Amino acid sequence: MKFTKKNTLKIVLITLVSLFILSFFSAELTIRRYVFMHLQPINSLKLEIKNMNYFDEEYGYLYDVKGYEDFQTMDELGVFYLKKHWIFWDVSSVGTGP
Repeated sequence: MKFTKKNTLKIVLITLVSLFILSFFSAELTIRRYVFMHLQPINSLKLEIKNMNYFDEEYGYLYDVKGYEDFQTMDELGVFYLKKHWIFWDVSSVGTGP
């Protein structure tokens, strides 16, 4: 296989799509994907994520996150609730407190 621009682009795209799909299988990666998709790629790598071992029937599992700020309000959004659907994780709520 020759390393041309076309082949390199295919490899990069396949890698990015694979990482995106894998991010649904882990709670921590789901939080990082959420921050990344909200235009904070550097912060998504520097987050400190802590499982609070709390489950709410309506919102899901509670996670404490340090390092994610809202651009408009400049407040740190440190509380993430995640729901687990079969084997996939999804962010159900983000805010400043429980």
